[in-house]
Amino acid sequence: MIDQAIEYVVSELNAYLNVRSPAIDRDRLVAGSLYKSDGNVNTETQNKIVLCVVNIEQDPVYRSVETYQRRGEGPAVRVRPEVKVNLYALFVANLGKYQEALKALSHIIAFFQNRSSFDYSHIPALADRRGRVVFEIFSLTFEQVNHLWGALGAKYMPSVMYKVGIVDIVDAQIQAEIPPVEGIWVNA
Repeated sequence: MIDQAIEYVVSELNAYLNVRSPAIDRDRLVAGSLYKSDGNVNTETQNKIVLCVVNIEQDPVYRSVETYQRRGEGPAVRVRPEVKVNLYALFVANLGKYQEALKALSHIIAFFQNRSSFDYSHIPALADRRGRVVFEIFSLTFEQVNHLWGALGAKYMPSVMYKVGIVDIVDAQIQAEIPPVEGIWVNA
């Protein structure tokens, strides 16, 4: 579900960027990492704007306790409650020219200022579910920025971070089938 939401946002952002500043490369924003798992530079993200998910946290405020779901007129089913998570998405302008990097970040910020949430109904892979994904800018202190870039193993590049909430993770595996209550009997 995380991948589907991110994929949709990347496609929407690419469409926006292509309108705002047309270029030869139509896919200027990619989801990925600056480095491959072997430590080498990821050439697929060079000269691109890169969306990196740098953290995932469970949202304790919106924790679901719903364990039973009714399915039409038939029996209810017991399922595990969905897990609601927040993502921390870092948009890195991995571009050769500093001015172009700043311009790209300005476009990213403008996009989310204009369109900060996405209903699941608009995301084809999640259209059968209820909910939405909300983007809000997340400011880091200089110390946090230093630690983040150290953890990424890279030198600082112009970037902006967004907190992306709430992505619902659901495993639709049924734990048990519960027959409906058909009547109440009282012994007198």
